[in-house]
Amino acid sequence: MKVIEGVNFPSYLFSSLIAGYVMMTVDMMLDGFFGLFGTYREYLNIVRQFGLFDGYEGLAMAIGHTINSLVLALIFVNKRIYNKIPAKSGLIKGVIFGIVWHVCVLVVLLIFSLGGAKFAINMLSSSYRGQFSLFLLHMVWGGTLGLLYTPQEN
Repeated sequence: MKVIEGVNFPSYLFSSLIAGYVMMTVDMMLDGFFGLFGTYREYLNIVRQFGLFDGYEGLAMAIGHTINSLVLALIFVNKRIYNKIPAKSGLIKGVIFGIVWHVCVLVVLLIFSLGGAKFAINMLSSSYRGQFSLFLLHMVWGGTLGLLYTPQEN
């Protein structure tokens, strides 16, 4: 399979699961720190607003976030992508990836919101502090991913 060719699969699995967990934990543990973080509450409110997973919103958010981390980390660990990120340190590669990923998320949300997608509109309408928190959290996710991922040896 071309997508995972050249990927250290055990390292990918471990690093992506831990990175997703760290991102979510930082968001919860630092909720309110300098008025930042706590973005999980916004996700829960959006899920409730749409009536999804009634009574299981927190579980759905945690499972969904874990799946997102697993799937999106595949982009980072792809040898062609990983080797093109201009840094030697895995940590710095991951932080750069997290920043680029955040910009991509914003662009996609903007495009979808212009088309009237309510979820995207809700996400983009969060406060500047919420937006900055998400930016920092994507850096935490990418940094953790890059720090823990060990590329496959050639």
